[in-house]
Amino acid sequence: MHEPPERLIRAPVRVLIAEDEALLRTAVAALLPQVAGAAVEVVSACATRSQMLRDTRALQPDVVLLDLRMPDRDGLRCTLGGADTIAALQRQWAEVRVICLSVHAEPDLVRACLDAGAAGYLGKGVLPEELWRAVRTVALGGRSVAPMLQARLDLHLAGAEAEVRAQLLAGRRGDVLRLLLEGHSPAEIAATLPITKKYVDKKIAEIKTLLGVDTPIRIYRLCRELGIVDD
Repeated sequence: MHEPPERLIRAPVRVLIAEDEALLRTAVAALLPQVAGAAVEVVSACATRSQMLRDTRALQPDVVLLDLRMPDRDGLRCTLGGADTIAALQRQWAEVRVICLSVHAEPDLVRACLDAGAAGYLGKGVLPEELWRAVRTVALGGRSVAPMLQARLDLHLAGAEAEVRAQLLAGRRGDVLRLLLEGHSPAEIAATLPITKKYVDKKIAEIKTLLGVDTPIRIYRLCRELGIVDD
């Protein structure tokens, strides 16, 4: 997450939730105030794009949490129109900050939403505390993209996904990575291959450098995004 610049906002931060799944919409509306207390106010929880636009016009929220699969009205099939919706919001209400909440993590889609004016992009598995930090960050003028999405986006923008995938799987580094993704510890990997633990640690450090991440769980998540490991 990027450190926000100085930007005056009213307190509490007024949030509009746009999510067509009733259970998730209700959960977010309940959990945000539990985490943030009086620092946040959920002003509306919308199930359709048209309702979201109406309530944004009427209520002028600080932040919109936007699901990318929003039906235009009740009963209409959902489609991925996030960038168009974000652009429409920004044209009419430039001060409203938008955070996309989506299960979709394709770099082109993330980039399109950010280019359209979104201030944040998070997966739907985000923890309530992380969601509140993102809301506060964008309300203050900053940007908040989930670390795994940002790492993959950086690789994609550099045109490096295929090259990084090849480097990760090459030689002993690839052997170490495969065992690491299976859940083995460095000591277990060293005994299995067999090589020294010091050499395993060196290869894990190389993997972290290539991916731009610093923990095993982030290695796993980004390798999943790169298609190296299946769910």
